Amino acid sequence: MNPLKKAKRNMKRSVAKATGIPTTKSGRKRKADSMMGQVIVVFLIIGVIVYFFSGGSAA
Repeated sequence: MNPLKKAKRNMKRSVAKATGIPTTKSGRKRKADSMMGQVIVVFLIIGVIVYFFSGGSAA
């Protein structure tokens, strides 16, 4: 095996482990989809909290 390829693979692996961002295209897409789902849930929770604190539930 070419020693430069091995060094590049090790560098990519260490960067991925340090940042938590995958280096493969499918891994990045999977992580982005997961984060979008989490953001939507957080916005829904914040919306419900704001609704109740603003007096929206009072009849």
